[in-house]
Amino acid sequence: FGGMRSAAQVISYEIPAGVAVMVPILMAGTLSMQGIIRAQGPWPWQWFIFTNPFALVAFVIFFTAQLAEGNRTPFDLPEADSELVAGYLSEYSGFRFAFYFLVEFGNLWVMAAVAATLFLGGWQVPGTTQATFDAARGAGPLPGVAWWGLQVASMAIFAVKVFAVLNLIVWIRWTLPRIRVDQMMTLCWKYLVPFAFGCLVFTLFWQVGVGARPQLEMISGG
Repeated sequence: FGGMRSAAQVISYEIPAGVAVMVPILMAGTLSMQGIIRAQGPWPWQWFIFTNPFALVAFVIFFTAQLAEGNRTPFDLPEADSELVAGYLSEYSGFRFAFYFLVEFGNLWVMAAVAATLFLGGWQVPGTTQATFDAARGAGPLPGVAWWGLQVASMAIFAVKVFAVLNLIVWIRWTLPRIRVDQMMTLCWKYLVPFAFGCLVFTLFWQVGVGARPQLEMISGG
């Protein structure tokens, strides 16, 4: 039962997650993760999640779908201890049991890192630009010392964002109860999938409108 639930859950929630990822890709105009980060600014009001209202909805959809794919509460139905006594994990013990949990927590880190990259500005340090990093390569008492300092700062900024998303996951785990299997599938196919496609379509119009704004202002000003 746990394996069947896990298969249905992962296959179903891949669709809204994949469609939601297309929103920041359209906003950045590239599939490169570095390009998506550079398309955002270092300050919070320049992140995709705040510059486009449909990106905010896409972030919620992506985050919810990733919770389901990672078997986290309230979507931990494949290992529901109240029904299946840990599900497929009841077949393992010791080293294999520990590895399952290690992989699950590693999946949480990857999920939070992808969310921070696509919607929360990634590793960008407030008050700096790419030109700042390029100029820092030859600055300082030793060649590249300032550049390495910026690298450490960007890594720390990224880690803080990832830990913030992880804290949100833990907060949800201790707040929301587990839902039923039919509620999980209904949430995916009746709500997340249509809303994800809606965000994709409206983001296309949003990008066209934002791109056409300078031309419209020039015409109206003339």
